[in-house]
Parts: sequence; structure tokens; C-alpha cells
Amino acid sequence: MYGLRFQAAVFAAKMTKKILTLTGRKGTTLPGQIALRICPDLLAVYGKLLGQRTVFITGTNGKTTTSNLLVHFLRQDGRNVISNSLGANLIQGIATTLIEGVNLARHQDQAVVLEVDEATIGNVIGHLQPKAVVVTNFFRDQMDRYGELDTVVDMVGRALQKAPNNTTVILNADDPLVTSIAPDGKPVVYYGIESSQFDSEAHSEVRDGKFCRKCGGNLQYTLYHYGQLGFYDCPDCDFTRPAPSVVAEDVALHAEGIQFHVGSVTGFINSPALYNVYNALSAITASTVFGVQDEVLVREMSYMKTQLGRMERLTSADGRNLMLTLVKNPTGFNEVLKVVEHEKRPVELVIILNDRYADGTDVSWIWDTNIERLHQFADLRRIYVAGTRAEDFAIRLRYADLGSITEIVEGDINCVEQALRDLPDGHMLYILSTYTSLYNIRDHLLNQGGKELAPENRASVS
Repeated sequence: MYGLRFQAAVFAAKMTKKILTLTGRKGTTLPGQIALRICPDLLAVYGKLLGQRTVFITGTNGKTTTSNLLVHFLRQDGRNVISNSLGANLIQGIATTLIEGVNLARHQDQAVVLEVDEATIGNVIGHLQPKAVVVTNFFRDQMDRYGELDTVVDMVGRALQKAPNNTTVILNADDPLVTSIAPDGKPVVYYGIESSQFDSEAHSEVRDGKFCRKCGGNLQYTLYHYGQLGFYDCPDCDFTRPAPSVVAEDVALHAEGIQFHVGSVTGFINSPALYNVYNALSAITASTVFGVQDEVLVREMSYMKTQLGRMERLTSADGRNLMLTLVKNPTGFNEVLKVVEHEKRPVELVIILNDRYADGTDVSWIWDTNIERLHQFADLRRIYVAGTRAEDFAIRLRYADLGSITEIVEGDINCVEQALRDLPDGHMLYILSTYTSLYNIRDHLLNQGGKELAPENRASVS
């Protein structure tokens, strides 16, 4: 049934994975890279095997959290789900995920949730022919790889045009860059936020997508959620925010997270970041497209938990409270600062800035962060910086008049360990890291006896 090249590719990839595992490496990309060299049409074979039981998650921020939430909903609905949960979202990582996860003898019972890089989706969508594609948002990110933001938006827009006509496209109604690429001739479903305690009629931060992509006019807003997300329209043409069919209302801080309502259902996510409400909405919308039972969604929405270094709450081996989160662009960084601002305990920060390929080699984005708002934190005692570009961030902090409380520490793990040793009782440590150090730090904390925080008798996203 399967060609010799395909079988050889799968065998070689699995052997490579075993060797990498024995050497202590995760092996999320190299097996797929080898397989694609042996069998260039490998993804097309998997596309035929899986039919339309695949969903793509793409966009700048929120891909991993959305994917993991959706995987959780589907599994709670009894589905056998494959996913690239660690975020290996380039073509090699996608190939590795399929080789590891797809059971060639029982693939009819499997569904696939794939986080897909914005520059990769155009190369895989024709082969895998997904049932649905979620587009989360667009912000300036890794400009050394992507170039200008409009280039990224256009790449994803062209990819959506390549999707089968029956592919459902799930779009964030509140982002004008996302809604501008709604494809003709395909079913489109929108989600968005209608009311939130974070809403503002003014905007003082860096905002992408100021102009209408249809006519070039200046967009006008009646309400901002964050970044360019909000209620918008173009006074010069008919481009306007579409009415979302899946809507969050009454979004507000609650306990150590955010509570919101979708119709008559109350949702809660254990992260106090507004952007995770969007991640939850996109996963909920995709779940409805996949036919997840209503009672499952109602139950699991009551407590949703972010993990894998996305506003993840942990305790250290000696019981210290900390939060680990990915930062990689100015909008995401600013939203994390808003979370820190609401922290009731005294705060200390670890900021790790790297410029490896997966992080993005251009770190100029740090100058667009609103780091000056840290002056509003009366209980901020210390900022530790590490990473390959630690000195760059230290300079940024010095320009923000925060140099007196900034300390450069050699080594990412060593920096976290020093911050934990020096953390006074009752203080909260926030660890903000770019991609390449994130999982190493998380693994180190857990290997040293740290624990994930998950209330008993509540659902969590794994």
C-alpha cells in the first residue's frame, strides 16, 4: 500500500528519533528532515491517509496554547489526537510529528492538531488538506525571518486560498490584519471579545495594522482590547469588524486568572493575560467545527490551564512561587507586563534574551516594549537579565532608568537559580524567556523538584 521510499523514510526517521532520545535530545525536527529528504512527497501521503481530520493553528502569538487547549478538548471528547505540542512548527517538525504519531494500521481513528509557522503553512496546506485552519493574530515578530508584517499576512492569505473549498477558516474578528485575508468561496467562522474590563477607547502602545489593507485608509477604533485588536472600521471603504459567532463577554480578572462568558457558559483560564482568552476562544471555536459535544465543552471550559511555559504557574523545589512565560515580540511582552502589574505580591523579574535562529536574530523589538511601565510597580526589587543578548536588554533597562536594580548573570539556568536563591519569602518570581531557553529552564525546574500548579478536580491542558 505504501511506496518503498515512504516506508524507508518512516523507518529512518524512527531510528533517528531513538538515537536522539538515547542521547537525551528531544528530536522534534531532525527525524522529519531526514524523512523528507528520502521521500519528498511524505506529507502528501499522510494527507491522503488522514483525510480531513487535521486542523492547523497559525498566527504570530498563541499557536502553542491554542493547539494544546484544542487537543485537550478533543481528547476529553474521546478522540485519539496527534499534536506537535512542543511547538516544532516548521515542515521538518510537522513531518516528525506525523511519523511518530500516525498509526498506519489504525489511522482512521486519529485526528491531528498542528501548530504551523506562518512561513510554512503555504508549503503544507496543499498536501495535508486540513478540515479547519485557525488564524490567531498578526504582530511584528522575527523580522529577520519574515520581513515586514504585510509580507507575513500575505503569505498566510495566499495559503488560505490553497486550502480545499470545504476547509473551515476560523479567524479572530478583532484583528483587522486577520480579517483582511478572509478567503472567498470557503466557510469562515469568526470569534472575538465583546466586553472586557481591559477595554480602552485610547491607545498609547505600539500598534500594528493602523491602515486598511483594502483601500489604504486610516482605520478608526471605537474600542481597543490590546495591540490593534478591538472594534474597528475604515471610514473610506466598507472594511469593518465582522460580527463574531463565538463571543466572550464580561471578561474580568478572577482569582489568579480570568473569567468570561460565552453565551450562558462561564469559562475560566488560570492565566491573568487577556490574550489567553483569545486562545481559549479559538480552541472553543475549532472544537465546535470538529463536533465536540456541548457537555464536554461546558465542563472543560470551567477551568482551562496554560502550560509549557505560556504563563505557566510553577513552584520551585523549596516552594517558591514563580511564573514562566515566552516573550518574543513587543506586543506579547507588553501584555505580560500588564499581568505583572496586577500581581499582589512583591515581584522580581528574570528576563532572558537570546538571538538564536529560533528566537529571531533581530532583537531590536525590545526598544518597542513599554518597559518604562515597570516604574509603576512599587514592589519591584530586582531584575536579572541573561542570554546571548543580555547586555542589550540591560542597556534597554538603563535607558528606562531601571539600571540601578538590574543585574546581568552569566548562564540562563544559573540566572534562574540565583534569582530563586535571593528571592525573599512571599515574593513572586516572573521568568520571561525567548524560545530557545524556555524549555531548558522548565525542564531544569521540574527536574530539581519543582511542580506545576493545578488545582484539584479541575481540568488541565497537557
